[in-house]
This record gives sequence, structure tokens and C-alpha cells, in this order.
Amino acid sequence: MKILIIKKKFLINLITFTIVTLIIIVALFLLCNKFNFQETLSPLNLSQNYSYDLNGDGLQDNIQLVEEQNKVDICIKCANEEYYLSKECTDKVLFTSCSYLKPKIFIHDLSRNSVPEIILTGLKGEKNSAYVFQWNKNKFTLLYSDNNNIFGILNCKNSCTPQCYSLNSIKGLSSLNSFMVINNSILDTTADSKSLPSLDSVTSFINIIELSYPLDELPSIFSSNINSDELSLLWNLDKDNNSYLFQNGFFYDYEWDNLNSPLYIKWRLSFEKKSLKDNNSDKKQLVLLIDLRKESNSSSYNITSIQVSN
Repeated sequence: MKILIIKKKFLINLITFTIVTLIIIVALFLLCNKFNFQETLSPLNLSQNYSYDLNGDGLQDNIQLVEEQNKVDICIKCANEEYYLSKECTDKVLFTSCSYLKPKIFIHDLSRNSVPEIILTGLKGEKNSAYVFQWNKNKFTLLYSDNNNIFGILNCKNSCTPQCYSLNSIKGLSSLNSFMVINNSILDTTADSKSLPSLDSVTSFINIIELSYPLDELPSIFSSNINSDELSLLWNLDKDNNSYLFQNGFFYDYEWDNLNSPLYIKWRLSFEKKSLKDNNSDKKQLVLLIDLRKESNSSSYNITSIQVSN
């Protein structure tokens, strides 16, 4: 009888240990996936050197920002080779220098082939420019480029193929382009894209920031649960002394319903901040991160969070 009791206790302890171990493994897996996702969908800090496997050889490649003679280039070092992305541009110029609006680099696997694409946004002369580069056989090739100032990805991490969107903030949906990266080439899906989730609310938010005066009352684009401290940012922009002009935006979805429609979308919005009192002062950049949630039984999205970013 004593042996049976000991075996029973041992079995219970073994089952408990196994369950706890499985829970820890699953939690760590989800945490790692979440960390990797957030890391790749945030712009790289250009003051640092980053390493990713960008050509699928299993080795880490180095990404560097190169700035000289009023031009900005991206250099990628793979093993003993260096690749300058400007060489893929017709005029051999990737971006031009701007003190308050530096180029942004995003890394994401758009093609779902385990080799990530490189997404770049920045200024070229007086125009915004966006690029998508991909490793193809023995070099980085330019898959896509345009002069729109909004770029984003939907179906980022769900079971669907990621779809990219690009548009001009002033022209709106009439300038909307969309595409997928399939088999090392672009599949144009613009004809099937009639709308962009959350765009209406984001456009209203941009207009609020650009207003030359503080708001009298809030429009219905904010969630009733938004943090009051975050919301107070709208009245703390010192518009008596500063003006704000929208420069560019990047967005992606990160939670979906059972039909893979986006429930939550994050936007990164960059504004030019200019002093109204001192014409000789340098322009600065204000970056705001906003999260939007799809409302129940509606196609509209409301802002649930506002944060200032670097």
C-alpha cells in the first residue's frame, strides 16, 4: 500500500511538473514572437549598426547609414561584400540629407520566404520617397518605389500573405496603391483595394495636430477608454509658439478577428515642428505613435493610445 501511495504522489508530481513546464515553454515562445515582431516593425536606430540575415545564408549582415555630400545611402555588408542600395536607383540617389527627418529602415518578411525585405522611407529633394528592396540571387534588387508619404502593411503576422499599401496623405484614397511580394516580384492589387482600414480616423488626427489652435472639443475618433494623460498631449503642443506639418507615416496591424480582418492597427506619424517666434531656429521632428481598435459592429476605428516617440 505504501508503494502505491508513493507511486501515486510521484505520478501527480510528474504531471504537475510537465504541465508547468509546458506553460512556461508556451509563454516564452509567445513572448519571443511578440518581441521579434515589435522589433522588426519599429524603425532601426540609425545611430547603431544592426545585424540581420538579409540574404538567407544563415550569417548576420550589417546595415549602416552612409551620409556624405548631402546624400544619404544604406550600405549592407554581407560576408566580404558591400552593397549600396543607391546603385539600384536610376539616378543613383537614395535619399537627400535632412536634419530633422532622417530616413527610416524597417525590416519585415513580406514574401514569407524567411528572407526579410528592406523597407525605406525618407526625403529625396523636396519629395517623400519609399522603397522596398529584396535579396535576389546575388544582390539586393529594388522591388518597389514611389513618392507617397504613407506606407503600411496589413496581414503582418496572420495566416494571410502580407499586403503593402502606399498613398499620399493629401490626395487620400485616389492615390492608393497596394501590392504583395510573390516569388521575388510585385503583384499589383490596387484594383482590389477600395479602402484602407483606420485611414479616416488617422486623417482626422493628423488634421488635429496640424491645427494652428487647440481643440475646443474632441471629435468622435477617440476611444472612451483612452488614457486621459495621453489625450492631454493634444493640448500640450504649445501652438502659440510652434506649428506642425505632417511629413510621413507608417502603419501595420497586430491583432485580427477570426476572418483575419485587422482589429488593432498601429501608426507611426512624423510631423515637422517649426518655431513661430524664431525664424532662425532649426526645424524639429515630432513623432507620435497611435493605436486604433476596430469598433464592434462597425467598420470604423477609434484611437486607444497616443505616445510620443523618438
